[in-house]
Amino acid sequence: ESMWDEVAHATKQDPVDMRLSMLDGAGKNAGGAKRRANALRAAVGRSGYGALKLGKNEGLGIACVSSQERTTPTWTACVAHVAVNPDSGEVTVKKLTLAMDVGTVVNPDGVRAQIEGSALWGMSIALLEKASMKKGGIEQTNFDSYTPMRMSQMPELDISIIGNGEPAQGCGEPAVTVVA
Repeated sequence: ESMWDEVAHATKQDPVDMRLSMLDGAGKNAGGAKRRANALRAAVGRSGYGALKLGKNEGLGIACVSSQERTTPTWTACVAHVAVNPDSGEVTVKKLTLAMDVGTVVNPDGVRAQIEGSALWGMSIALLEKASMKKGGIEQTNFDSYTPMRMSQMPELDISIIGNGEPAQGCGEPAVTVVA
């Protein structure tokens, strides 16, 4: 996704508009492209993209993915509102706005919990977690040396679950990749 942002920047296009122009529904995966574009529109719209007043050293990052197996796809989009400390390079995620098309929503609370968990795991992986090797073994053996995200680091979450009568799809981990 960051490569698409670089292409948009180099061609002087808005990153959202550029993605949507490619997700026109033409071709072999017409339905999937339209559903992915719809998820992107939902996340972008709810995030305030283009209208939100950003502070100094703040930005919005966007990503959209098709996740899971090709036979059970889920379409997910995220807008991450982040602030960067220019002195330390430390990134603070202020808010994650996510939209996920899961087809038929069987258990809305369960779907929301899955999206929350996978989004926060993706953020933790991207910003904090690491496992280093020494003499053929992983050095981090417990939570005193392995640092996942803590409750105090959780950003605000805005989650849109898109249900549309299509067959129910997986929602366990798609937000991991779109957030990271």
